[in-house]
Amino acid sequence: MSNTITLPQAIFKRLEKISTGTRRTPQSIVKQAIADRLEYEEWALEQIDAGLADIKAGRVYSREEAYKKLGIVKHERKKAA
Repeated sequence: MSNTITLPQAIFKRLEKISTGTRRTPQSIVKQAIADRLEYEEWALEQIDAGLADIKAGRVYSREEAYKKLGIVKHERKKAA
């Protein structure tokens, strides 16, 4: 299956420059870029779903517990007089 996309001229020129410098076709670069981005987006959605499942199951830390677990010392702000 073949589809067509329209790229802004500035992006197309960058793609051509990279294509020439790497001896790869513009099509192969675009395919790889899309595949990489889709993989990242799928991973990110999985992480969000896992986090939401943890929240629903009660597997959460309070702010104070998180600070302690991470070894962060929280300093209290002094109130202005």
